[in-house]
This record gives sequence, C-alpha cells and structure tokens, in this order.
Amino acid sequence: MRRATTPADELRLRLNWSDFQTVLAVSRHGSVAKAFGPLGMTHSTLLRKLDLIESRLSTKVFNRGRPRYTLTAAGHEIERAAREFEPLAVGAEMRASGADLRPSGEVRVSVSSIVIDHLLPAVLAQFRSSFPDVQIELVSTREHVNLRRREADIAIRIADTVPDWLVGRRLADLDFKIYARRTGRGKLPLQDVEALLGQRRWISFERDTHDLKFDRWLSDRVAAEQVVLRVDNFSHAANMVRAGIGIALLPSFVELSIPDLQPLTSAIPELVTPMWLVTHPELRDAARIQVLTRAIGPALANAVAPARHADEKP
Repeated sequence: MRRATTPADELRLRLNWSDFQTVLAVSRHGSVAKAFGPLGMTHSTLLRKLDLIESRLSTKVFNRGRPRYTLTAAGHEIERAAREFEPLAVGAEMRASGADLRPSGEVRVSVSSIVIDHLLPAVLAQFRSSFPDVQIELVSTREHVNLRRREADIAIRIADTVPDWLVGRRLADLDFKIYARRTGRGKLPLQDVEALLGQRRWISFERDTHDLKFDRWLSDRVAAEQVVLRVDNFSHAANMVRAGIGIALLPSFVELSIPDLQPLTSAIPELVTPMWLVTHPELRDAARIQVLTRAIGPALANAVAPARHADEKP
C-alpha cells in the first residue's frame, strides 16, 4: 500500500546541490558539449541528468537550441540560487579543510587591469577575510606572462585558448559590446555594429598592436580616420568613454560597476571569449595556490554572470 503524503514530504526539496551545480555549469558553458567534461560526466549522462532535473521540477530549465542552451524563466531561478550559494559553499569547505593547513605565503597573480578594476576587489576582500596569511601580488600586463618561467604563480586570462600543459579551469564566457557615455535616464535603442563603424569618435588601441583578437577586430573594421584616441588597455578605454570622448569596445561586465556607460549594441558573437584561471602544474598542490584558485574561481564566475544573462532574459 502506498504511504500517505505527509507535510514533511511536501516540504522536501526536489533538487539537491549537485542538480544546482549542473544547471550552473551548463549555463556557464552554454551547451552540454562544453559542460560534460568539467562536470566529470559523459555527454549522455549529462543529458539524462538534465532530463531528470526538468522532470523533478515539471518544467523546462533550458531552451535546448543549437549551438547554445539558454535558460528559461525557471532555469534563471535555479541558476541564480546556485551562483549565490556556490562561493559560500566553496568558502565553507575551504575554511573547514584549511583549518589544519593554515595556508600562508605570497601568490603572484597575472591579470588584466580591467579585471582588477571591476571584478577583483570584492572577490579578494572576501578571500582576505578567510585567509589573512596569504599575501597576493597583482601583476597587470597586456601581454601574457610566462608561467613556465614562473613570472607569475597564477594567471587569469581572457583568451580563446590556454596552453594545454597548464592546470586550471574555464571560469566563464565574456561578452563584448560597444559602449558610449550615458547622457540621459532612458536606454538608447541598440544599433547594428555596422551602423557605428563609420562614426568618427572611436577609442581604439595602439596602432601597431595586433596581439589580441580585439586589436585585430578593431583594426579590420574601424578606419584609422575614425579613431579620435588610442589607449593601451580596456580600463583606459572605459575611462575615456566615461569622459565622453568617444565610443569603445568593452567587456560587458563593466556596465555592472559603471552605471554611466550605455551599451550601443548587444553582445558581438565573434568576440565572445573565455576567462581562464590557470597555474603551473608543479604549484597546484601548494596550499596557498589551492585555496586561492578554489575561492576566486567561483566568485569571478559569479561576478560576471549577471552581465552575460542580461541579454538572455526573455
């Protein structure tokens, strides 16, 4: 005979933490094909797990398009809760396991100035409160430092790929848009990129720099006579946009911390770029490296997610 449903049964959650992690991972990577490896599953196992999650909730969590999976309204609720809890869970685990390790020492982190300015302060403040004996040195450079030569212990890179001998993880995909200074309270209608290319008010990068795909994208599309100012990094470009000098290509997470920036376009598909957190294989077992990568990885992914999902909401 089937047991009668009790109030406790009604209150029991239908999902466990691993279900929330699964939705978060697929959302971050954008597809099952990219998420099954980091989750430690096979492609078919992850598909079955998503089917089970949606069955338990009696609703769709993802619109399963090609090539990208996008969150439904219900999926956004699950993903948002997972993002908010993930740094707390990782921090609690590290504090519990790190009580005996007491990690200490210096960690040299190579990272771009735009990430330092807009993502790292809150992330490192939280880390500092948990691990006060770890001293962090931030190295901001436009060029990638050489981890093989130990020019840094950890690198946070915005790049399509990283050398396969490095140890780490892909944190999130970053969107890039064209921005101008906000001049009123209302939002300007979004424009096509092509409509902006002929405007003579672009802020671009140094004329002879073609190291990054953003340099090449601007060089190939924006004529030299349309450029009114050149700078050497995204942070300087953002400051010049805020001053009203011109328009510029910027990562979309800047709009979360600079309310006087106005996006003129939606995310540019060909410029979507992963953000990585990597270290040298010989350093991965060091306590100070472990606690830093495990703490700031989820926190950074959590910090950029709201900007990326702003364009996905129905």
